[in-house]
Amino acid sequence: MTFGRGLPLAIALPLVLVIVGCGGSTSTLSDSGPIVGQIPWTAPETTHYRLLRDDDAIGTADLRIAGESGGTLTFTQDYDFPDQKIKDSVEATTESQTLQPRSAKRTIDGPEGKRTWDARYEGAKATIEQHSEKEQRTDTLNIPRGSYDTWTDIFLWRTIAFSRDYQSTYQDALTCTLGKPDIVSVALKVTGKESVTVPAGTFDAWRLEIRSGGKTQTAWYADNAIRTLIRYDNTDLVFELQPA
Repeated sequence: MTFGRGLPLAIALPLVLVIVGCGGSTSTLSDSGPIVGQIPWTAPETTHYRLLRDDDAIGTADLRIAGESGGTLTFTQDYDFPDQKIKDSVEATTESQTLQPRSAKRTIDGPEGKRTWDARYEGAKATIEQHSEKEQRTDTLNIPRGSYDTWTDIFLWRTIAFSRDYQSTYQDALTCTLGKPDIVSVALKVTGKESVTVPAGTFDAWRLEIRSGGKTQTAWYADNAIRTLIRYDNTDLVFELQPA
């Protein structure tokens, strides 16, 4: 995992969504096609998850969608790993209908101190500022048309046209990551429906495979109008929906 270089393993572990791009290389695609089908949620919305590694509960995650404001939506993700004394929080803002990125902010707070990111999208470029107690760096990233920010993926996938054998490819901007920002390709495939049991209950869910950088992740979204994320296995951690 390139994003963990120079930092303790404990700090690298909360990068649960950026794993989509680990091991990948800059995409060879010039543009992404829009994959947003229909916005299924009614904001504001909050869902709660337990986080498992090797069947052991090691933390929690809260995913939130704020109400629309000025033509934008704000998505937040809050991760808590109490044994490691690490909290990881992300806030990403997008266009409300297209989910094209506007900005992303992230803070990791743990035993090694606090690290923050601030990514701003302007036209075809993103500027990412990263700060810690010991260093500061600024990166710029050229953004192909139609790309999304990786920190909105878990919400973005809810909007696709779920049907058996649905397939699509798009590009992600890896911005608020410990490694160097990059553009990666992501391929989606719906393989069918499955019955999934989690602490919140048993659900009929669509099984979605996500491929990028040689890795395959799996997400299960409820077969209902709002497409709630029921379970997500990113090859490092497993998310399971908790009762509301």
